[in-house]
Amino acid sequence: MRLRMGTTLLPGGAGKYVLGVDPACPMCQVPLTAPHMLLHCPNHKATRDHLEVALHSHGLVLNLSNVLDTKGAARGPVFSALAKYLLDCLITEKI
Repeated sequence: MRLRMGTTLLPGGAGKYVLGVDPACPMCQVPLTAPHMLLHCPNHKATRDHLEVALHSHGLVLNLSNVLDTKGAARGPVFSALAKYLLDCLITEKI
């Protein structure tokens, strides 16, 4: 739910409100936000490829709308792929 609302504890969001939190992605030096982590960060590319395959198998492209609000028959498989992605990226405690 936090991913959908944009209220994660990722540094890119929390860094705006919490002193001493560096909001930058350590690899890319851009704000480490959910969109960056889910769609763009090269640090998570190999893991993200599995999520993208799950989306493509249901005729969907990798974008925030499809990842966070999948409709119909794809909902379960895409949610499972997203959960695996988040676990593999070791960031579940920040979302």
